[in-house]
Amino acid sequence: MKTLKLSRFAVALCAIGFAGSALAADDTAAVIQDLKRRIEALEAQLKAQQAAPAPAAPAVAAAPAAPATSAPVTAATTGDFKLTIGGYAKLDVLASRFSDGAVGQGTGRDFFVPNAVPVAAPGAENARTYLDFHAKETRLFLAGSGKVLGHNVASQVEFDFISGQVNQAVAGAGTETITNAYNPALRRAFVTFDHFTFGQDWSTFQNLVAISEALDFTGYPAVGTVFIRQPVIRYTLGGWQFSLENPESTVAARGGAAFANTDDDTVPDVVVKYSTKTRFGEFSLAGLARQITDRGGVGGGNDTAIGYGFSLAGRIPLWGADDLRFTLNGGDGIGRYLAFNSVGDAGLDANGKLKPVEIISGYLAYRHVWNPQWRTNIAFAAYHANTGQIGLGTNFGANVDRRIESASINLLYSPIKPLTLGAEYRYGRRDTVGNNSGDVERLQFSAKYAF
Repeated sequence: MKTLKLSRFAVALCAIGFAGSALAADDTAAVIQDLKRRIEALEAQLKAQQAAPAPAAPAVAAAPAAPATSAPVTAATTGDFKLTIGGYAKLDVLASRFSDGAVGQGTGRDFFVPNAVPVAAPGAENARTYLDFHAKETRLFLAGSGKVLGHNVASQVEFDFISGQVNQAVAGAGTETITNAYNPALRRAFVTFDHFTFGQDWSTFQNLVAISEALDFTGYPAVGTVFIRQPVIRYTLGGWQFSLENPESTVAARGGAAFANTDDDTVPDVVVKYSTKTRFGEFSLAGLARQITDRGGVGGGNDTAIGYGFSLAGRIPLWGADDLRFTLNGGDGIGRYLAFNSVGDAGLDANGKLKPVEIISGYLAYRHVWNPQWRTNIAFAAYHANTGQIGLGTNFGANVDRRIESASINLLYSPIKPLTLGAEYRYGRRDTVGNNSGDVERLQFSAKYAF
């Protein structure tokens, strides 16, 4: 190194000067030996200095301690905080046939939404067929986790480009003519602190373990299970979870064909769930209690009612890598938690009083693994709303759903673990209070790469 060469040169100059003095004393041999020892000692000292670490920078005054929620400071002070970026890119190609009418570009053609399937009276069918390509399901997330002053802290923000299309349609965003551009939509955004979760996440009423693998955006037959993301305050202790969740009542006016948000709620929805793992599989049982409120927002009603329900779900391992997944849901006034709010929470009777709607739904999915690269999922789902119950009777509009059914089968191939290529056939049907019906048949091809 340059530094070492300059140091040796300086040593040599010193040595020459020292040698001149010694020669003048006529003791040449002794001086040369002494000079050699001195040079060797100086070189050894220089080598030791080169190998030693650089001196520490001058000390500065310590900055004030940051709050425990400050992730950057935590990463710098504890060295135990991990930041992760992930998600997937996905292309979907969907060929859809609707038996009873046209469906506009949007969610009804991007994935299976039961109440987006057109219905008609017998003899009035008007079938329409569509072919759609899109990459809107592409998803990204940013997550961090680690220890902060001895506490387990984590956070995640996740978005995609398909969930917010209802608002985009109003704004005119997203067009297939030129750009096929779609705005990102918030899916989840939460922080966990030890046993607590604060933020937007899947409802505690839902069991993610029971999700079956599907190409459809819903990821499983949403007709027969809970599907809802919303802000929650959740406490987890072992297999128990207790949650306060965002309230929102959906009510149909007397004779109305659609359920509208009343926006009058003042009491959070309450969920209690217990999950367990046994040698027979993974299971959960959840209970939901909520207040349904309408203070004149829908059809002039002014009333409150109580809604409640349960959800039993699980995954049962079978032979090899095969498994069976299921969900069974039931209750009064839990409509917005099921099947994309196909039938809402309540209707108004002749006196303007709220009557929660009884609903039962469920699904069964079988997953067969052919080999490490190939697998198949078969699913059946059903949904029934008691729209003819006492107190409601004919108070619903003719196109309010009474029964929904769906079935699907797919073949998925992963040549490498992050990549999934597949084909899926899906059939869905809805029947309404007015005995109108409609169905959809869809063949879907997808390519997804997770990272």
